[in-house]
Amino acid sequence: MPHTIGLLLALAAGGRFTPPPIVSGRVAIPVEAGQQPVLVTVRDSPRGITRSVTVRQGRFDIPVDRVGTTLVAMTLDGRWAAEAAAEGSPVLTLAPTREPRRRRTSADWLARLPDGETRRRFILDCTGCHQFDDSRALLNGSPRGTDAWAEVVKRMLQYAGPRSNFPVISAWAEEPSVPGWLGAGVARPPAPPTPLPPVVPATVTEFDTPVATDLPHDVAIDSAGGVLVTGMMSHVMYRLDAESARFERIEIPVERANPRAVELDRAGAWWVLLGAPGKVGRYDPTRKDWRLFDIGMYPHSIAVGGDGRVWFNGHFTRDPEQIGVIDPGTGQVAIHDLTPHPTMASVPGGPIPYEQRIGPDGRVWVSELQGNRLVEFDPRTGRSRAHQLPTTFSGPRRFDIDARGVLWIPAYSTNALVRFDPATGVFTEYPLPVAGATPYIARVDHRSGAIWLGTSAADAAFRFDPRTNTFGMVPLPSQGALTRHLVIDPRTGDVWLAYGASPARIPSRIARIQLGPSA
Repeated sequence: MPHTIGLLLALAAGGRFTPPPIVSGRVAIPVEAGQQPVLVTVRDSPRGITRSVTVRQGRFDIPVDRVGTTLVAMTLDGRWAAEAAAEGSPVLTLAPTREPRRRRTSADWLARLPDGETRRRFILDCTGCHQFDDSRALLNGSPRGTDAWAEVVKRMLQYAGPRSNFPVISAWAEEPSVPGWLGAGVARPPAPPTPLPPVVPATVTEFDTPVATDLPHDVAIDSAGGVLVTGMMSHVMYRLDAESARFERIEIPVERANPRAVELDRAGAWWVLLGAPGKVGRYDPTRKDWRLFDIGMYPHSIAVGGDGRVWFNGHFTRDPEQIGVIDPGTGQVAIHDLTPHPTMASVPGGPIPYEQRIGPDGRVWVSELQGNRLVEFDPRTGRSRAHQLPTTFSGPRRFDIDARGVLWIPAYSTNALVRFDPATGVFTEYPLPVAGATPYIARVDHRSGAIWLGTSAADAAFRFDPRTNTFGMVPLPSQGALTRHLVIDPRTGDVWLAYGASPARIPSRIARIQLGPSA
């Protein structure tokens, strides 16, 4: 049997790592369940690992860490399920459940809200920190009414409104019509189901982070394949070794360091943004020491240029909106003003500078979450110019740039992937195939040319093929998987995701997507 062979190999190797044994089984789906995808999952709680594969019907192969662990198969709506021991050649015949075993996704609730600019503004303001799921939409099992929503909106404005210390919510949310609009929207009947895109053959492995309430904001891959994780709420860095499923803790010599972004330079050093302290840290993993740079602002994203200089942007700068650069050789920090936003530069909240990436020609690009623009900065001339997205309040979040200099932008509020070619100035929108998915981050797989998308609301990742303009989907085993960041291992093509919410709704996790042979 596959798991027996795997155990014998591990013993023969003298305890050295061997891949988890594979259990091969079959899922039988009654006609009444329809032709929807089925998630087959196995959980190794002592090691903090969850693995899953998705099938339509028939045979599956899934790695297991512990012989006899229970396999759970269920449809994505949780209304049909089966269980069996992870040994031999199990057959999981789905049967109807008394109560759904998966709750409605945030995407399901967002799809109920009336389409238009108001919905886009709501999604932009009110869904970025945590999902809009049952616990938010319902109160004592029923949709919240206007008064209940008014209390929620008031509380959120105090926490992150335009006049708070963390102004990610715009002044629109202060309008008195918002609670009534929300109350009417969530009371609407569910949107009719739409056909799901093809499932990308893949195994998803989730690793529990050391602190369940942490917020792993960014991930990166080092030269040895280790996964670097920013512990934004635990104020430390982690390095995950996937083979052992162990996290190494790396302390940061700054009180309440608040690490939120990380990138590596060519020498393998880690460049880490420390949000609340207003610093950038450089960590040498060989010498195990830190060098710190004061930058004088709360940053959001970091990018290492081909010349070794390190760029950052001021998350809440608005008048003027600013980016900065560090020269590692001299230690000097230079600040550059960007072209001002025509309406948001001088109002509370502001355009909210967000992602920052560097194109192949050295130009620095910044997205504005509220400002709905892309701003390009040319370091050679010191000049910047802005490009307005075609749909108002699109919410451009964490974009990427391909080898030809084309930008791939997750339009969070319009639920689309947007292609922007700076050479022509043309924007092209590709709607996601799942309503309300809210794409958060896009990354280009430079080996295949595919674009990977992590979402805030769909509990799924998507892969877009620019050659055919088609999407594929990878369902994630965790519900509440708000994906904030992802990175693609250039050697293996594995996709690593970080998801967590503020406040934490589920244990924060790091996930790996390993493509199957037919992907």
